Amino acid sequence: MGDFARRLGQLAARSLESESANILKTSRSNRHGLSRMLDSTLRRSHNMRIFGLGTLASLASREWYGRFTASMHAVYHAMEASFDKTDSPAVARLWDRFGTPLRREPALREDLAEVSVDPCLSGHTPATAAYVAAVHNAADADSKSGGARLVGHFYTRYFADLFGGQALAYPTRLALRLSDSSPRHYDFGSFGCERRANIDAIYAAINDATQDLSSDELNEVVRETERAFALNVAVYAEEGRLYIDAAHGAKNMVSGFVRKRLNL
Repeated sequence: MGDFARRLGQLAARSLESESANILKTSRSNRHGLSRMLDSTLRRSHNMRIFGLGTLASLASREWYGRFTASMHAVYHAMEASFDKTDSPAVARLWDRFGTPLRREPALREDLAEVSVDPCLSGHTPATAAYVAAVHNAADADSKSGGARLVGHFYTRYFADLFGGQALAYPTRLALRLSDSSPRHYDFGSFGCERRANIDAIYAAINDATQDLSSDELNEVVRETERAFALNVAVYAEEGRLYIDAAHGAKNMVSGFVRKRLNL
C-alpha cells in the first residue's frame, strides 16, 4: 500500500506541476524583480511529492479533511489578520489590490462548518502552531523595519491555491461526498476564471510593491518564503501515516468518480 500511495502522490504532483510549469513559463512579469527571486524558491523549496501525498491523505476521511482544513484556517486567519493591519507599505499595497478576491478565511470557516468542525477548537497542532507563529513573527518584523517578509507567506499560500488548488475541488467533493458548493476555499469565482492573467497581474504587483526595498530586504522576503514552504511541508506531513492515508484517500477519490459516472 505504501508503494501504491507513493506512486499516486508522485502522479498527483506531476499533474499539478505540469500545469504550474506552463503558467510559470508563459508569464511575463516573473522574469525580473522579486517575482523572479520568489519563483527560484518554488523550484528549490516546494516539495511537490509531499504536497501530492498530503492532498490525497486529506481525502481519507471527513475527519482527516476537517483536521487539515482547520490547520489551513488557522494559518489563513493569522495571515489575513496580519495583512489587514500591516504597517509595511509594500505589503499593504499588495493586499489592498488583491485582498478581496484572494481572502480565504471565510470560505475555510464555511467548509469547516459543513463537516462540523469548530475552527476555534481545532487546527492547533504543533506544525500549525509553528506556522502561525512564523506569520506573526514576520508581521512583527515588517512593522519594525518597514520590510515585507509577509509577502513570502502571501506568495507561498495564494500561489499554491491558484496554481493547483482549483483543480482539487471536484475530486475532494466526490471523495468525501461534500455538497455541490464544497470545498469553498478552492473557489476564486471570476478571479479564478482568469487565472493565468491574474497570476501575471499578481507577479507584476509584487514587483511594483517591493521596487523600493533594498537588496537585503528582498533577500529577507526570499528567506521567509523558503521558511513558509518548509512550514507547509510540516503541516502536510504531520499526521505520520501519509502513505497509508494517501492510499485510502485515492480509493475514496476513485470511488467518488465511479459513483458520479454511474449516477449513484
